[in-house]
Amino acid sequence: MSKVVLITGCSSGFGFVTAKYLLERGYTVIPTVRKKADLPLLPNSVQLDVTWEQAKINQVINDVIEKHGHLDVLVNNAGYGHLGRVEDFNGDAIRAQMETNFIGAFKMIKAVLPQMKEQKEGLIINVSSILGLFAIPEYGIYAASKHALEALSQAFRLESQKDHLKVVVVNPGAFKTRFYANSKDLSKEKFASEDYGPDPILVALLIERIINTKNPRPNYLIGKEAMTIRLLLKFPSLFREFILKRYFT
Repeated sequence: MSKVVLITGCSSGFGFVTAKYLLERGYTVIPTVRKKADLPLLPNSVQLDVTWEQAKINQVINDVIEKHGHLDVLVNNAGYGHLGRVEDFNGDAIRAQMETNFIGAFKMIKAVLPQMKEQKEGLIINVSSILGLFAIPEYGIYAASKHALEALSQAFRLESQKDHLKVVVVNPGAFKTRFYANSKDLSKEKFASEDYGPDPILVALLIERIINTKNPRPNYLIGKEAMTIRLLLKFPSLFREFILKRYFT
């Protein structure tokens, strides 16, 4: 029986590439997009905005389950970056960033949880960032939203074991996506290095591997920076800060 995989944020980037790849591999994929105009981008797309009220999100999920009979995998991918110095933000901008990147993922988990608990199996993949593990200048608010997603995932992974659910975090570095083009408060010249990142198909391949792994790890770092980040996280915090200051300030 084909696994049913629901992916949020499929208008571009990791969501679009992953949904397209899994469709080609024979999975039953439900790509979700925020704008109705993006529905034709991929087969089986449904409109879903993770900032909607919980009841409206629940209805979309219930409709998917009624149509397909089950839901095996949720890929929480929807998100965007709001970049800039911490002092330049206001409460509304911070709330909007958290509403999509963190609270939106939480709402999706709440929506799929009843079905997955009834099935006594299910996989939730939360797409975070390497900046969910530390922060750098001008990414403080974005990193805060991803740190929150990390904490949620860690706790929920432990809590959900009794229900036979798996919770995994994917931590990509910079890839050739439209992340910066879709971000706010952005200097495109400053962040043009995104054009030289790896192909996002690598993240799609990783997600498929996680789907087919019996006991997946809590976190999967991926990208050119992955090895450096693993090493950096082993350093004492003051030494790590010294390195980051030398590089970013």
